[in-house]
Amino acid sequence: MVSETSGSKVESFDLVLFLWARRKLIIGLALLGFFGGIVAAYVIQPLYKSEVILFPAITNSASKALLNEQSTGRDDILALGDAEDAEQLLQVLNSDLVRERTSVHFDLMKAYKIKPESKTRNTDLREAFKDHITFEYTKFGSVRVEVLHHQPDTAALMANYIAAQVDSVWKDMNGERASKGLKIVADKVKELENEIEQIEDSMRVLRQLGVHDYHTQTERYNEYMGAAIVKGDQRAIKEFEERFKVLAQYGGAYVTLQDRQFNEVKRLSMLSMKLEQAQADYESDLPHKFIVNAAQVADKKSYPVRWLVVAISTISALLLSLLLIVAQEQVKKIKASHA
Repeated sequence: MVSETSGSKVESFDLVLFLWARRKLIIGLALLGFFGGIVAAYVIQPLYKSEVILFPAITNSASKALLNEQSTGRDDILALGDAEDAEQLLQVLNSDLVRERTSVHFDLMKAYKIKPESKTRNTDLREAFKDHITFEYTKFGSVRVEVLHHQPDTAALMANYIAAQVDSVWKDMNGERASKGLKIVADKVKELENEIEQIEDSMRVLRQLGVHDYHTQTERYNEYMGAAIVKGDQRAIKEFEERFKVLAQYGGAYVTLQDRQFNEVKRLSMLSMKLEQAQADYESDLPHKFIVNAAQVADKKSYPVRWLVVAISTISALLLSLLLIVAQEQVKKIKASHA
């Protein structure tokens, strides 16, 4: 046990002497890394961070939320969305449309120093956008929009602009579908109104012929006919017989038209309600998110952390010096073995 302990002390002492003999290389590279880190910390362009915190809205349809009589829990326009709604919000934020609008509005090609004539400009812009702008789902169910930019006011403007684009992009996505749905319902309503008008024209002709309400007329004529028979009024009996002939000839058509009119008016009422809902969805500008915290202009840079840059640079230089020493010793051993 004593010999092992003393042996380890000797080995440790030899390692210290080994490193001490090469202290100039180690200290030189460490100082080089230290001062290089200082230079890099001041040369690297500082970035300022601004962020927006959003909560997704629970409903995307104005008609269901405001015009539907049979409302459910997901029709409350004041309720916050769940995880699924947050994922949809993240998908919109990560869409190409949001990136393109932001890039054009703030001239990010120039800000990120991407050459317009470069063949990979779109890929470079997409990568730079991901490096400077992030969207994150938080543990509280909200979505964080975080923007890094070398100008603090621009960082805040970009974060607020991106948050504002959520509603615009969502409306553009739903606009085409909503407009086509509105046109389909409007065409059906117009078609049904024309059919009802034709039915009313046909019923107007039958009324001119003497058929006003088949069931009521038949009931009254039977009463009057019975009374005329009891009185023996032949003139009245003959007159009601003629009227019965008219009812017999046109009554069936009148009943058919009356039933059809009732059904078509009922359908028109339902379609008119759907038209109102489609119109509301098409014209809706309800926001699809709640802004908890809008972006503010940062008064302190977020990147780089200078002491961390210097520390990493110094440690990297120390590790490099050790690797160089190991490499030198290995080269010496190889030469000695071949000598």
